[in-house]
Amino acid sequence: MSQKSEAIRIFQRKAVQLSAVAGIFILVQVAWTVYSDAPLPPFLQNLVPSSSPTLTSTARKRVDPSDNRGQPINGLSARQLAAFEEGKVLFKKKFTVREGLGPLFNGQSCFECHGQPSDAVGGEGRDNSSTSIVNFARRIPTSPKAKQPMCDVIEMMGKRDVDFFLERGGPSMQKRSITTENPDLLPFDIQVEADMIPPEADIISPRHSPPLFGDGLIDNIADADIIANAIKQNIENPAMAGRPISAVDRYTEAPRVGRFGWKNQNVNLFNFTTGAMNIELGLTTYLSATENSSQSFGIFPKEVYQVIPVGPNDKGEILVKLNYFQALLAPPKRGEITEQVKRGEKLFSSLNCAFCHQPSMVTAPSGYVVDPDSPLPNLKYLKLDALSNQKFYPYSDFLVHQMGKKLADGIPQEGARGGEWRTTPLWGLRFKKFLLHDGRTRVVHDAIMTHGGQSEKSKNDYSLLPKQEQEDLLAFLNSL
Repeated sequence: MSQKSEAIRIFQRKAVQLSAVAGIFILVQVAWTVYSDAPLPPFLQNLVPSSSPTLTSTARKRVDPSDNRGQPINGLSARQLAAFEEGKVLFKKKFTVREGLGPLFNGQSCFECHGQPSDAVGGEGRDNSSTSIVNFARRIPTSPKAKQPMCDVIEMMGKRDVDFFLERGGPSMQKRSITTENPDLLPFDIQVEADMIPPEADIISPRHSPPLFGDGLIDNIADADIIANAIKQNIENPAMAGRPISAVDRYTEAPRVGRFGWKNQNVNLFNFTTGAMNIELGLTTYLSATENSSQSFGIFPKEVYQVIPVGPNDKGEILVKLNYFQALLAPPKRGEITEQVKRGEKLFSSLNCAFCHQPSMVTAPSGYVVDPDSPLPNLKYLKLDALSNQKFYPYSDFLVHQMGKKLADGIPQEGARGGEWRTTPLWGLRFKKFLLHDGRTRVVHDAIMTHGGQSEKSKNDYSLLPKQEQEDLLAFLNSL
């Protein structure tokens, strides 16, 4: 009898324990349903586990708590953070041939070209060779500029002056192919040739892969604000005034002011991501459905089509999630602001550097991001408070300026000419390894001294400063 009573008591205890577990589970489910879209406090957001924690990132944060590279913006809900982490996994994923990689490509993952340091997902290229791209072109023989020395015309090269070798793999070089990486994938006599720069090309422009931090904020600057700033610059100082670049959104087919890319050739982050997936990874999508070839677009031996999947490789699920992750990357935080930094900031303004490298911008009253659960062609946008009416500090006007012969590359893109460049955002400069569009220097002083064109006077005024004042200015820049 006592054994029976003991069994009943054990059963009752187990029933109570199971009821408690079930109750907790139900409460968690209710809480998730009710609060998953509510912004988490920053201290809780930081506790959400990363999809790829590393000892390196822990050590980095312990050394410099202001180093937030690769982290999400503040004010996200649990559901938004989960989608951010899902996009991060795709950003680091190495794609295979069966998944659509190639036939020509530059990297197997987004992280290959935007992952310096290794734990800062979304950072700059780790080196200046394998993670840079190369654009190439030639002057059209019938162009008047073809009859003049290149050094005299390189700054003013326009689209009508240039042949981008579209029938030979241009305008961007793909350095790898599915058979250079997998020699036994196809028979010896059937190989996919990686791009070669044609011998006739007289315009060659390497481009360093920039960091992506804070791009969602840049994406949500109102067109009117960029245009109004250009008008203001023309009134205040026409000699230094920049120009807005207008391009067409690949998805909406509507014009918009460009803001991404070294020459503002991309109107939004979605267009940038679409192009990168196709050119750098070789993945075809609804918006870039043609395989890149070194001979002619989409033309390969029939054997190649037996090993690559039918396109488009991504129906939109990958594209929208990658875009979402990039849009929610936090802008880099400032470093320590010392008295020397404050003196340097005043010099930065007095030398007119802040005229182009405008310290602050404000996002539109309603900020939007592509819904990560709305694959193409039924693309939807989500209003996001964390991107709405936000003041941020990119140190750029997002206009293009003529920067002189030393920086001119001769490549026109959208409305930007061969010597025009977007004002590079200076936020995060203290973390940058390579400077200028081609990463030619690691020294901020040398990068300044390369400026010309519309920034010639500011460069010369800097060069005449006493050494201590130059060091003050550099201290300010290295605090960004």
